[in-house]
Amino acid sequence: MNFGTPLLLLIVLFLFAVPIQAADFEKDIAPVLIEHCLECHQPNKKSGGLDLTSFIMMKAGGDQGAVLVLGNPKESLMIQRIEAGEMPPKEGRGLKAVASADLLKFKEWISEGAKWPANRTLGIHERKVDLKAAREFWSFQKVKRPAIPKVKDASRVSNPIDSFIISKLEANNLSLAQPASKGNLLRRASLGIRGLPPTLEEQDRFLKDQRPDSYLSLVEQFLGDPAHGEKWARHWLDLVRYADSNGYERDAAKPSVWKYRDYVIAAFNNDKPYDRFVLEQIAGDELPEPSFETMVATGFHALGTWQDEVDPLEAAQYRADEVDDLIRTTTQTFLGLTIGCARCHNHKFDPLTMVDYYSLGAILSPLKRPNQGRTDADIPYGNFGKLYRLVESSTKPNPTHLLLSGRASNLGPEMKPQVPAVLAPQQPEFPEKGKQTSERRLALAQWLIQKDNPLVSRVIVNRVWQQHFGVGLVATSSDFGQMGARPTHPELLDWLAHWFVHDAKWSLKELHRLILLSETYRQDSFHREAAALVDPENKFLWRFPYKRLDIESIRDSMLSVSGNLNKSMQGPGIFLPVPDVVIEAHTDKQAAWKAESGNVINRRTIYAFVKRTLTLPLLETFDFCDTTQSSEKRSSTNVAPQALTLFNSQFVNHQAEQLAFRLLRDFKDDQGMQVEMVFKLCLARSPTESEKAAMLSFLQKESKAIQMDATKAPSNIEHRAMVQACRVMLNLNEFLYPN
Repeated sequence: MNFGTPLLLLIVLFLFAVPIQAADFEKDIAPVLIEHCLECHQPNKKSGGLDLTSFIMMKAGGDQGAVLVLGNPKESLMIQRIEAGEMPPKEGRGLKAVASADLLKFKEWISEGAKWPANRTLGIHERKVDLKAAREFWSFQKVKRPAIPKVKDASRVSNPIDSFIISKLEANNLSLAQPASKGNLLRRASLGIRGLPPTLEEQDRFLKDQRPDSYLSLVEQFLGDPAHGEKWARHWLDLVRYADSNGYERDAAKPSVWKYRDYVIAAFNNDKPYDRFVLEQIAGDELPEPSFETMVATGFHALGTWQDEVDPLEAAQYRADEVDDLIRTTTQTFLGLTIGCARCHNHKFDPLTMVDYYSLGAILSPLKRPNQGRTDADIPYGNFGKLYRLVESSTKPNPTHLLLSGRASNLGPEMKPQVPAVLAPQQPEFPEKGKQTSERRLALAQWLIQKDNPLVSRVIVNRVWQQHFGVGLVATSSDFGQMGARPTHPELLDWLAHWFVHDAKWSLKELHRLILLSETYRQDSFHREAAALVDPENKFLWRFPYKRLDIESIRDSMLSVSGNLNKSMQGPGIFLPVPDVVIEAHTDKQAAWKAESGNVINRRTIYAFVKRTLTLPLLETFDFCDTTQSSEKRSSTNVAPQALTLFNSQFVNHQAEQLAFRLLRDFKDDQGMQVEMVFKLCLARSPTESEKAAMLSFLQKESKAIQMDATKAPSNIEHRAMVQACRVMLNLNEFLYPN
């Protein structure tokens, strides 16, 4: 019996009997427009004059006329452009081609009359992120402690850091360099921990100490020195865009901002646990029992630039810019993410959306700057004096809206407080209403310091590593996203991050100890050509890297060796002398200040008043940070003005004079000992025989030249010659680049 024809007939009848499912706008059409089209075709970015956010605007078309012919997809220009592969454009915008299945649905939708729900407007913020896939990225995964690798050369392993470093070296047929000399290690550690060179007494004591734990004792001594906090606080101040003035044209002083700087110094000296450090800065005013210290810490939010002349018509947009500064600084500093890129559109590369950005805005925007009109005002706090922050004046803040294209005049939907979805499979609980404030920042801070936060511990251990070695295990220390660098030693980074939280209990001094006591840190910096051929950038750390001192350490070291350093701590910023040539060149002759007098100008550089529109030439020439934004790492340029500044600046020459006086006073009538001591003071080592002979010869020639100079009276010949020798020492590469 032939069943073929009847069976075929039944199949055909069945197919015609089942209605074809119509294209669903929200399910099939809106996602295509949002993901592939709105990047370029929206109200504030009408590429080709075309806006595809609403049906009315789609029908209106663009510069090339109508893009939609109802009932006829074949004649619709937008379908033609998609099929031709011209839309979306392939270059540089991170957009993918429309899938064939989606294109088929789009054609069906047009054929059926392009039905669009009434009053429905699409927004770029509706773009979806595949969170499951996104969380597979290395920095978004939960921190787990990897096993410590076994190495062939176990003799060079002092702690787990060495195991990870040596394992990578051995895999590339490399090895650690020989241990650094005691003198080099002494100076390296002193400058790295305190930002100051070792004293003559410290050199004498350490070099004579033959105990096995002599270096451990040295590290403990340096970590316990108050100078440690002054050195490491400056790195943090770079991150949080610290300055003593507001910026913009008038650049007025920030009242009491120096109290925040002193808080940071004390926090590092007292080894405040990092989780507490984070908590106090983000929400010190929202803690159950806020103190003067925690209130000062919350000044973190008030460190940004402040425009005290804003047109009322621009006030809303300026406020949006101010909140943007809070969002960017907070996320870059603590999370190492560039979420500020999601202000006007979803992040091009990372799984961070406009919703993520403005949800953080809902957490931070309740903070308001205290002012009278547009004049900064201090906030009284009990009997402790006045403080400068930001403050929250309401327990239930006003709504925060997503701003389409980042414009305050273009309000989108209301945003609720949330943290970035990719980092939180489960959102923290944000209170509807707090006791004195919204308490949203407290919820944010508590989420940040949870042990399972994938970024906070990774970011801070990487920052500490960067300061010790010049480059972090992740070179882009404020960008742990797709466009950031990948870690050179991912297992070591995760081991350190996990150890820091669970074993060190968030102690930064414990982290310093671990790094400083490793063989990796204690190795020589000698260049080996064979190793350089394998790893020319020293990414695997086959030697200790050369890195120039930051300008604060350069200036402070000069003050220290000359005997001029004033070690008094805390208090308002000091006004250092400003060269006349700078004032003459400045457009605002009133911008300069009257310099302090006496020994106060010899305090450490961290106490110098930092005016955003008038950076001291010495600081600017040696790559002082940009104080208008979070600075993850300073530049380290090598340009001619640096050499000219070191050799000719009034400050450097004055320190050379003072150093010469010190040598002649303490080692009178013994030129050989004077040469010996100037090397020890400046370089923490004795001169070689050839160096000593060259310096003695130089002094003799300088003395003769001074005697023969008819324009100068032949007095103080010995001192004037020694001044020139001291200028040479302060200009040596070795003075700027510790071994």
